[in-house]
Amino acid sequence: MTFDDALHRLTSPSPLRITLSGDIGSGKSTFGKHLAEALTIPRIYIGGLMREEAKKRGITLDAFNAMLQTDETIDREMDAMQTEVGRQTPRGIFEGRTSWYFIENPDARVYLSVREEVGAERVWGDEYNSARDTYASLEAVKEANQKRKQSEIDRYQRYYNIDVYNHDNYDIVIDTSERTIDEVYRDTVIAIAEWLEVSG
Repeated sequence: MTFDDALHRLTSPSPLRITLSGDIGSGKSTFGKHLAEALTIPRIYIGGLMREEAKKRGITLDAFNAMLQTDETIDREMDAMQTEVGRQTPRGIFEGRTSWYFIENPDARVYLSVREEVGAERVWGDEYNSARDTYASLEAVKEANQKRKQSEIDRYQRYYNIDVYNHDNYDIVIDTSERTIDEVYRDTVIAIAEWLEVSG
């Protein structure tokens, strides 16, 4: 299937709920933004809501994630909101660690993976994203990413008995480590369209 054919398949007016998860620095937000814009559908970004909550509290995202280890209220509120918004949104992209689990009957569950060192380098070099925390070194980024990942593994295992980093939970897994932004976009769009053809 060509990219143009794949994009045409996704622009059909039928319901289309895509959940988008992935490793830190995998490019999932960039992909989600581009696809939502191309299809003229909403992108529901759970991570953005978390960042806003951290900002309201006057703390960094890393500090906020540490706080969530002992206070599960916000996690559960965000997850309940995903389910409700998903019910009201027949066509949309739902980006978040647990979106694959809380969006009912998604048409495609996508996971973008990346090698740890590559993901850290991308976060370190993302000087234009003001929503990210700032770090003194690449090693500090790696350490923060590892802590964040372990926090998420522990929390969601404790809350829901799920592993959000387990690739078996997803229909499509794309490794972005050696791909450019354009290649990630092209290959993932094609993979989604091919999955819809097989599963539909």
